[in-house]
Amino acid sequence: MPLTEVQEKLKKIPDEYLGEVYNYLELLEYKILYKKQNEPSKRKFPNRHPGILKDPNFYMSPDFDEPLEDFKEYM
Repeated sequence: MPLTEVQEKLKKIPDEYLGEVYNYLELLEYKILYKKQNEPSKRKFPNRHPGILKDPNFYMSPDFDEPLEDFKEYM
C-alpha cells in the first residue's frame, strides 16, 4: 500500500481516534524490533537458553569459594 493512500486514510480519521492509531503504530514498531532481536541467526549466543546450567556436566567442589591454603599467610 503506497504511503499516499495511508496519509489519505489518516486525514479521514476523527481527531479523537488518532491516539489509538498512534498507539497501534508504536505496537508495530515494538513487534518489528522484537522480531529482529530474536532472530536465531543474529543472536549473540545462539546456544544459550534458560536453565542451561541446571545439570552441569562438570564437577565443582563445595569449597570452591574458600580461600586456598597457599594464600593463608597473605591474609
